[in-house]
Amino acid sequence: MCARDAECFIGEAIESILGQTYRDFEFLIVENGSTDGTWDIIKSYSDRRIRAFRTPLRQLTFNLNFGLMQTKADYIARMDADDIAERTRIARQIEYLDAHLDIAVLGTAFELFGACRRKKEVILPTADRAIRRRLPFRFSVCHPTVMFRREVILQHAGYRDGVFCEDLDLWLRLSRDRSVKFANLEEPLLKYRVHPGQVKGRREGYIGIASVLFKESLIQRSPQLFAGFILSLLKLALSHGGTLHRYDHSSDTLSCQCQEIR
Repeated sequence: MCARDAECFIGEAIESILGQTYRDFEFLIVENGSTDGTWDIIKSYSDRRIRAFRTPLRQLTFNLNFGLMQTKADYIARMDADDIAERTRIARQIEYLDAHLDIAVLGTAFELFGACRRKKEVILPTADRAIRRRLPFRFSVCHPTVMFRREVILQHAGYRDGVFCEDLDLWLRLSRDRSVKFANLEEPLLKYRVHPGQVKGRREGYIGIASVLFKESLIQRSPQLFAGFILSLLKLALSHGGTLHRYDHSSDTLSCQCQEIR
């Protein structure tokens, strides 16, 4: 879990992990440059499974990689500081990965919730082929729901520097390797909070998506990825300003991947 200026919600997020039915884990929290009481809340927990770190860099990709290097665990579960994990989340994902040795990245369905928004379940494609086919065009893997094999991520250089779309960039780089398999569980194992603090500009999100897709289309020589790049440019051209939550469930676009809390 990476956290910055998350005092409003981080307590719920932490407790949802400490309350998991699966108990044998270490909980890495990387606090990066908060100006509120986030660090004080983190340090108020005495659970021995928590290992908390502070870095002055307000750069999500650095802090994600920093967290990856603090453990030798086989599996890493991602968690955002404003979401809530269902009690069986870790158990169900470990069970699946143990039984499916070919799967490297495992996400789940999730439930949107938050102020002024009706609860809504979001179900994503479950099979590797369907995820790969949809990845250049629509939201396919929800980053805060993911559990992955640490070694595979490190073999593919971890997270790359960039202000936006660090997850899309990672998924696309992984997709170069056909031996890397994706999957999603149909169960909604995360409550994904929508709130005003995560609103970003629609324009910057589409620009971030377009740049990642264009780079990968050249590297992979992929017409499908280039088509995704063109589609993101069209969406950018058709957008007329305004704001967008990090997950725009009404259009179910890739823009959600660029709006994570920093």
